[in-house]
Amino acid sequence: MAAEGRTVAPPVRKVIIHPVVLFNIVDSFERRNDNCKRVIGTLMGRYDKGVIYVTESFAVPHQETDEEVSMGMDYAMRISEMQKKVNTNMYTVGWYSSGIQINDYSSLIHSFYKVQFPSPVHLTLDTALKEQKMKINTHITLPIGVKNGTEGCIFTPVPHEIKGSEADQVCLKFFQGLKGTRKTPNFNDPEQIVHSCDDMMAQINVILGYVKQVSAGEIPMDKEIGRQLMEVVQSIPNLESDTITNMLNSHMQDLLAVEYLTYLTRQQLAIGARINQIL
Repeated sequence: MAAEGRTVAPPVRKVIIHPVVLFNIVDSFERRNDNCKRVIGTLMGRYDKGVIYVTESFAVPHQETDEEVSMGMDYAMRISEMQKKVNTNMYTVGWYSSGIQINDYSSLIHSFYKVQFPSPVHLTLDTALKEQKMKINTHITLPIGVKNGTEGCIFTPVPHEIKGSEADQVCLKFFQGLKGTRKTPNFNDPEQIVHSCDDMMAQINVILGYVKQVSAGEIPMDKEIGRQLMEVVQSIPNLESDTITNMLNSHMQDLLAVEYLTYLTRQQLAIGARINQIL
């Protein structure tokens, strides 16, 4: 969806943020110049049916004082165009700043991004941990003022959600397990599969314990959790155990065949390299 061709600001009901966006903001904050109190950057992603999906971000150089603020707008436009060449479905959807404060300069910066996308989102990330946690806020602007008179805008919060793919969650959980250790990560596939299966069984046991407590009337039921459990159960294909076993065995045989062909290819390349050295 091309944002530049819009003349009417589309409604924004929710913002979904990919975890890598937050990592980029924190990394930019840690690498900032000593004279910068905060970092400002561009949010990129897409808009679909009232939801803004933020999947990428990059910092934009700026200078800020008590009297004025200046941004590298040419730099922001140039990097945005380069990102679009990599992913044609991604475009500018807003901007971010470290800290939770929205000041007079925020509306000026927001107006710049409103030229690129009619309903840009403003994301603030509390990198100072003032509330003992990294608080995240997302805002959009609504116009205020008198018709044919003074006009302005007001920042209003919009719900947000941090959501990544299943592969991202597996990687994050793996690296979280390495916290506080200097041990070299072990990427042995069979061990990782066993570890993932153990985690899955532990989560299933937690869910079964919750369902039993609700059924026994020990804890009150939650309709939202019930709907989510129903979606999980319905997403599981209704297959016999023998069918699942045959599918796993077939998949394993394919993996072994690929691994064997990879080994043969490496050996052939090694032999070819030695023959070239002899000749």
